Amino acid sequence: MVSALDNTRMVSTQYALKNLRSSDESSEDTQSSSAASILCSYGLDSSSASLLSNQALSGLLDTLSSKDDTPDETDTTDDSADVTSASFMSILKRQLQEAATAEGESGKAHDVLAALEAGTLTISDPTQGVSIPAWDVDDPDEADTESKAGEAINVSGWSDFLDAHLERGSDGAFVKENGSYVDQTNNSNAFFGLIGSNYYYLSWPQAA
Repeated sequence: MVSALDNTRMVSTQYALKNLRSSDESSEDTQSSSAASILCSYGLDSSSASLLSNQALSGLLDTLSSKDDTPDETDTTDDSADVTSASFMSILKRQLQEAATAEGESGKAHDVLAALEAGTLTISDPTQGVSIPAWDVDDPDEADTESKAGEAINVSGWSDFLDAHLERGSDGAFVKENGSYVDQTNNSNAFFGLIGSNYYYLSWPQAA
């Protein structure tokens, strides 16, 4: 059953998508503001909106506004969307390196990149029902690795998955500590974002 709040979010999301897709009718600032407000309504950090393109935000809002969050069995994906593949890990590392360069000497991207290189980063995709420890494609020991077996997890929509893993504050937003979300299931740092053309949940151990 869809709640009244969910109905309100769906309607609001449809308006946000319309704004994002009508670049000739509104300015970029207005579009970003609309997207940020909808991200906030789902408990996501609105400050990350500026890091995503309108196309990426549109894709995220499409996912969140879907009445049925389960994946379509008829959908097909390319290698870059297969979280268990080396091609995905290559895209992941390249994006992290670019983000770390943009950050400067330190920041979240540096932390996630360090976790990837240390073998302590986990990638989860509940829409496909899989979770897997990430690996560094530049590690000589992984030179011949084309894919690895992931761990099966419950298939669910992003809203249910995020609610199960992240704590919400009194304002409805997911709680952050030291700039990162904290996974309630294992007390690790967490991040939800776009890798390639799809969204994934990243988690890694908190610093001692």
